[in-house]
Amino acid sequence: MEKRGLYQPVITRKPEASHSLIDVLSLQSFLVLLKEEEDYYTGDQCNTKLMITRLRKIFYDIWGWNTELIRGAAEIEGRYEVKIVDDAEKQYVGRPSGRSLRVSAGLDVVHKRRIVCYKPTDRVYPDRAGQIPFIYDKDHQELVLPEGVFCDIAHVLAGLDAINYKAHVAPLPNWLMWARKIFPYNESNVDIVTWLGDIASASGDFVFEYLNRNRKINDKIRQDEINSDAPGSDMLGDIDPYVIACCYDISSSNGLRVTDILQDYYCGESKGKYYREHRFSIFCEQIGLGKLDGEYFEKEKDWMKFYIKQLRNGTTFCEFSQLENIKGAWIALRTWLHCFEDVMVLEELLEIFLKELKDLVRREPMS
Repeated sequence: MEKRGLYQPVITRKPEASHSLIDVLSLQSFLVLLKEEEDYYTGDQCNTKLMITRLRKIFYDIWGWNTELIRGAAEIEGRYEVKIVDDAEKQYVGRPSGRSLRVSAGLDVVHKRRIVCYKPTDRVYPDRAGQIPFIYDKDHQELVLPEGVFCDIAHVLAGLDAINYKAHVAPLPNWLMWARKIFPYNESNVDIVTWLGDIASASGDFVFEYLNRNRKINDKIRQDEINSDAPGSDMLGDIDPYVIACCYDISSSNGLRVTDILQDYYCGESKGKYYREHRFSIFCEQIGLGKLDGEYFEKEKDWMKFYIKQLRNGTTFCEFSQLENIKGAWIALRTWLHCFEDVMVLEELLEIFLKELKDLVRREPMS
């Protein structure tokens, strides 16, 4: 296979290109805001499982999350109202608020924005109805950790929530999920909510770029899509929920506050320090790679075979979610039928992710 020199970031010391450094909060500043969100639900602060869902829904609470990705938490109501708006809408022109979305109309990219607003029924701030809460404003979910690396904490919350509601992902109702293998499907919603979904987003955009550019694509275009769809802060936020769930009780109805778990994991000097210093080896164990043995993980060969298929299936979901029309269904179907293999470079995307993981595992202190 031709080697293209692509790189998958996992650790980064700068924010995403679209996120101004001046708007980045520290972990401690963000935890103060998150604790205020916990306190909105008086009496439930120590219902760890429930609060993970409620906090996740500050950032991700639109139809795909409730109908496909984390179905088990669909009926739990979030505090805020979610809107999808055009960047050109007057009330949002020039505002760096909300998360940017790429939605393709035909195959042209239409930029939209996901906005989160106070509801008129908010128990604390009913007078702020329609306004964007500070915790969501200006992409505050991407923050800087004490050691100076950037992490998307909303990805952490989403991963934890998916772990509490593990399920398959397929375009089927729950009662037909037994037939999932005759459709594109993902074995684990946890994977598709986290690292696999971000890599699949890049792979899907390879296809869109290829079709939009008269069937021409090069490595610079691919790397730009990786940097946009799977930046280091997102990928670190994708890895940490596997580690946190392995080391803390996240499913308790009478346990630790979510903010206390995050404080201990990211700042603790005993248990938390050990977990975060060994996060990459723990993560590799959790996703089925096993231990690193020389140049390869113990189960790398079988893992690669399984996840090439999972990544292809995940790419079909990402493509259709951007188009949501007949053209999107046709492109997704062709992807599932292996029509864009040379464009998507699925094996290489997984290989560069593993290469970075191997380097990071080797840098971990001895147990």
